[in-house]
Amino acid sequence: MKICLEYVSANPNSPITIQHARAAVVGDILSRVFTDAGHSVTREFYVNDAPGTTLSAFARNVATEAEPFAAEIAKSARGATLSDILAAVRTRQNASLVELGVSFDSFISEAELLRSGEVDKLLTDLTAAGQTTWRGGALWLKSGEQDWPLVRTQGGPTYLASDLAYHRQKLSRGFDLLIDLWSDDHGAYEARTRAGLQALGCAPEALQISLIAPVRILKEGQERRVGKYGALPVLEEILPQTTPQQLRWWFAEADPSTPQVINLDVPSQAPAQLHSALTSSHVGETAALEAACATATIALEQAQKTLSSRPLAEAALGLAAALTGAMPAGSAAEEARQGLQKLLTILGI
Repeated sequence: MKICLEYVSANPNSPITIQHARAAVVGDILSRVFTDAGHSVTREFYVNDAPGTTLSAFARNVATEAEPFAAEIAKSARGATLSDILAAVRTRQNASLVELGVSFDSFISEAELLRSGEVDKLLTDLTAAGQTTWRGGALWLKSGEQDWPLVRTQGGPTYLASDLAYHRQKLSRGFDLLIDLWSDDHGAYEARTRAGLQALGCAPEALQISLIAPVRILKEGQERRVGKYGALPVLEEILPQTTPQQLRWWFAEADPSTPQVINLDVPSQAPAQLHSALTSSHVGETAALEAACATATIALEQAQKTLSSRPLAEAALGLAAALTGAMPAGSAAEEARQGLQKLLTILGI
C-alpha cells in the first residue's frame, strides 16, 4: 500500500512547540511501523504559508524585530521577502526536528497549491456536482445537517477549501491511504474534511485522522505554561534539559490521544534499561521469551490499527523483562533480542 503520512505541519511563524514535537515523534514512529510492514510511506509536512493576516503580521514583526522569535529570524532574513522569511523559519524548525530524529520526504506549500489553480478547480468541481450553495455572500459546502464555508463573504478560499484541495492532490499522486496527525484543537475540522472528501467521491476509508492531545511540561515542581517566545514551551529550549532519546520515549510510551504530563526533573530509566537488556547474560524462561515475542508482533499490528506508539513501548518493556530474568540463557533468547532491537529501532531510541 502507498501511504501519505502527514504530521507536525507547524505554522511557519514560530519554532517547533512541545505539542508539535509530540506529533513529530508519533508520526516518525508510525512511518517506521508501516514501512516495516512492507508499505511505501511518504512522510509529509504541509506548510500553511498562504498569504493572510497572520503571515503579514509576522513579516512586520521580523522587519521591526517586534517580538523575540521574529527578532532572531531577522538576523538571517533582514530586508528579505516573505518567501525568504518563511524559508528561514523552516530551516529553524527543521533543525529542531532533526535533533529529535525526525525528518520528512516532502514539503507541500499551501501558497503554491493556491497559485497552481487546484483550489479554484476544487471549487468549480464541487459546484458543478451540486455540492455547494451561495448564501450570505459566501460559498458553502452542502453537508447534511450542517454546511461549511468554502469561500468567505469578503472573498478568498477558506482553510477548508485549501485543505480539501490538498487532500485531493494527495490522492491524485497515487496514495491509497492518507493518514493525518492533527493537534486535538483541530478536532472540529474532522467532520467537515470528511464531508468534503465524500462530496468529491473519495472513499471514507482513504483517510485516517489521529488527534494528538496536549503536553504539559513540569520543571522544578512548576508547570511551564509559556516559553521564551511567549507561547508554549518550544523544542529548542526543552531538549537541552533532557535528551532526544528521553523525549522520544516519553512520547512513545503514552497514548497520543491522551493529555500527557512530562516531568523533566524525573528522567525515565526505561531507555537505558531497554538497551541494557540487549546484552543481558541472563534471560527468563523460554515460555516467557516466546510470549514476549508474540506480544511484540501483535503490538506492531495494533500500532497500525490504532495509530498509537504505546503498544510498541509496552512490548519493548515486556521483551526487556524477559531478557533480564534470573534463568540461564535459552534458545529463544536470540529471537527476543532481535525483536527488542527491532522495536528500539522503530521507536528511535
